[in-house]
Formats: sequence, structure tokens, C-alpha cells
Amino acid sequence: MKLTAAITAAALCAAAWSGLAQARTLDEIKASKTINIVTTAASPPHGFMDPASGTLKGVMVEVAQGVGKRLGVEVKLSDVPFAGLIPTLTSGRADLMSAPLFITEERARAVSFSTPVYGWGEGVVVSDKTDKKYARFDDLKGAKVGALVDSVQFAMMKDLPGTQVSTYQDYPSLLTDVRVGRVDLGIVDPPSIAYQIRSKGIPGVHLDESYKPVKRWLVGMAVQKDNAALLASVNAALQDMEKSGEIEAILKKWGIGGLAGNLAAK
Repeated sequence: MKLTAAITAAALCAAAWSGLAQARTLDEIKASKTINIVTTAASPPHGFMDPASGTLKGVMVEVAQGVGKRLGVEVKLSDVPFAGLIPTLTSGRADLMSAPLFITEERARAVSFSTPVYGWGEGVVVSDKTDKKYARFDDLKGAKVGALVDSVQFAMMKDLPGTQVSTYQDYPSLLTDVRVGRVDLGIVDPPSIAYQIRSKGIPGVHLDESYKPVKRWLVGMAVQKDNAALLASVNAALQDMEKSGEIEAILKKWGIGGLAGNLAAK
């Protein structure tokens, strides 16, 4: 997902002030019979607002509901932009974060991440009109490449010799330029692209299935620092969801099966 400077700055600031907003303990959460979970509606199929029902839906929404069920509490979800996820958690306005935010060392200095829920590497999207295959990262040298601004994929591309990189604020505009040939390809988040192509019927582009990613990022839930009992309970719930096949079923429902399965050992 997008690794913006805003997230980084907010995370470090939140870490500095987190001592002023003590998180609720597991016992307090269970006594209240509710858990406040922050997510984001900015990244389908991981999380989005369903216009038909006016409710939050997606992979990490259903994971949150599964964890809440195992803790025996009602889940209360709140939606914030990516840059607000960590500050909302560290300020005490949420007990748990369930969003498609990659686990990084820098973020782990501000919050405590759960064991990974699922993960993926970079992908390549191309026009249906091209016969060229991009099987390896080095095959991108010399190409005109599109990437989301400040994304982890953009960070990969900026040092690749001879490559022209154009940045975009969103995937629809990037996919349009791939389709009409303004760029040769896009380096992207495959789950989001696969979902958008399928759900929105976007014509003229497809993921290059021959491409083998060189990176892999993992998504985890998160709690405030030192909230060990809650973290242990969340990890136990996730382990049960993975063992039972519930996490894989959720991923398959949203068209991105195969991204889970004992990720902590990989």
C-alpha cells in the first residue's frame, strides 16, 4: 500500500505522544463488550465503502469481524485515510487497527503488529495490445513505467537505470495511460488491480502473469505499544482463523485467494 511521507511523519509523532493516551486493556474491552477498530475505505478489496449498503466491506473488515467474534465482543469500525491509521490507534481512539498497512520496521516503532494476515509482492499491468512479457524486474529497464506516487512500488523503480517513471494519484488514471500507451506498463499492487479490473469491468489491460515479483510485503493488524494481552488474543484469533481456513475463504471471496497460509514462517 502507499508508503507516504504523511504516514511516516504521523507514525513517529504518534509514537512520541502515545504515552499520553493509554490504550484500553483486554479486560476493559471485554467488560465493555465492544472493540473499536480503525480501518480505511481507500483500498478495495482490502477495505472500501459499499455504496449500496453504506457500510464498510472488504478483506480487512471481515478479518476484524472474525477477530471480534473470537474475542466475544461487538466490532465498532471507524474509517480514516491511510495517514490517520496509526495516529488514531496511538491516540486511544481505537483499540485495534485492521487495514491493508504493510508491516515495516519504522511503523513497528510506533505500534505493535500482529502476526501477518496475508501478503503479496509487486505486479505488472500491461495493455491487451502488447505482446511483450515482463518476467523479471530487470526486464523493466528502459520502459516507460507508471506507479502510484510515494508507493512502495515507486520506491523500487526510482533507482532502476534507464527507466522513465510517471507517478499517479490513483489506479484508474494509471490504468488509462497503460491502456492508451502513454506508459508501457504499470508497477502495481496486484490484489487491488485484479479487483478493480474485475469489479469495474475495466477493459484493455491485464496483469502480466509471467512476472515474478522480487519483493514481498506483509499486512498485519496492530495494537498500541505494550498492550501485550490484547496482542496475544488477536494473534490467537488470527491463528484460529488461518487454521480453520476462514482467512483463505475471505481472500477467495474477494478474488485474491492464495495470499495467506502460515505467513509468519515465510
